[in-house]
Amino acid sequence: MKTRPSPNDAIRYQIVIIFAQASGTAIATIGVVILAFLALFNRNHQFTHLLSKLG
Repeated sequence: MKTRPSPNDAIRYQIVIIFAQASGTAIATIGVVILAFLALFNRNHQFTHLLSKLG
């Protein structure tokens, strides 16, 4: 006969899943900000137009 997990175990798993989602979102956001910074600014930290780089 299988035993059912306790409600406390379910709460712990849900907390772990929420923290995993939050950390994944934070890492992705930091990555997007870094990539945007590299694409939009030159070595002298001057803003460059992204469209002029494409054309």
